[in-house]
Amino acid sequence: MKGFMNALGFLTIIKIPGKYIQSKKEISGSLILFPLVGLFIGIVMSIFYFSLSLILPIVMSIVFLIILQVIITGGAHIDGLCDMSDGVFSGRSDKKKILEIMKKSDIGVFGVLTIVFLLLLKILFIYYLARINTIHFLFFYLVILFMPAFGRWSMVYMISRYNNVRGSSSLASIFTDKKNNRKEAYLSSIYLSLLFLGAYIIVGYFFTDWTQAVFPGGIVGNFSGIFTIIYFLMKSLSVMVIFMLLLLFVGWFFTRRIGGITGDIIGGTSEIMEVLFLFINYIIFSFL
Repeated sequence: MKGFMNALGFLTIIKIPGKYIQSKKEISGSLILFPLVGLFIGIVMSIFYFSLSLILPIVMSIVFLIILQVIITGGAHIDGLCDMSDGVFSGRSDKKKILEIMKKSDIGVFGVLTIVFLLLLKILFIYYLARINTIHFLFFYLVILFMPAFGRWSMVYMISRYNNVRGSSSLASIFTDKKNNRKEAYLSSIYLSLLFLGAYIIVGYFFTDWTQAVFPGGIVGNFSGIFTIIYFLMKSLSVMVIFMLLLLFVGWFFTRRIGGITGDIIGGTSEIMEVLFLFINYIIFSFL
């Protein structure tokens, strides 16, 4: 309970009671719970969107949904994305110069453009996912629910995979100084994968009529349930595999210039992977 509360307080603007606040050494153990905090954010977002969609058009509901997400996180990851873009795309080849640019409080052209494009893409992908899933709308809510979870899991991956180039001067050092980060990354990968696969299959099996659409006339007969489970299992696995491959590339691309990570790169990667998660689901829903 304390671990989750501290992870929640670290990743959101939610103030946690003093009795739950842990020391620096203790809070580092909450890294494994980052995806669960993402699920919590996803639940809040799903309820918020559902409530707004009853009274507002889709586009307006989505815009307010994105505003809510930025507010919940305090804009910290957006700020990290901005600094990361300014540094990485500055054209400098010197590691120290890039880190200096990323540390500055002012915003450059690349930072502004990156934020604008990212928010536009997020709104557009959510809009088209909502349009595609007008019949089986639960899949749309699954995407909204798990988008922040996979974004937070990408932070766990970056922390466990790369070295912190700022050392103890970075806020991220709370987590990067741990020796068992990779173990926590594996464990968080397992439970998030099981939750995602299970949710995908349950919604597909109990709340869609997929077999009638693909095999009209009852061609698959008594095996329709098995085919349905296999179909949605493969679909959800495809999302996860493509997401992981893209995360490997994003991690490599944004760390190769400075040889590791900073808090900005961790947060910025989270934002980028959320957009890519939406994109992957859009492709999967459109063509598979």
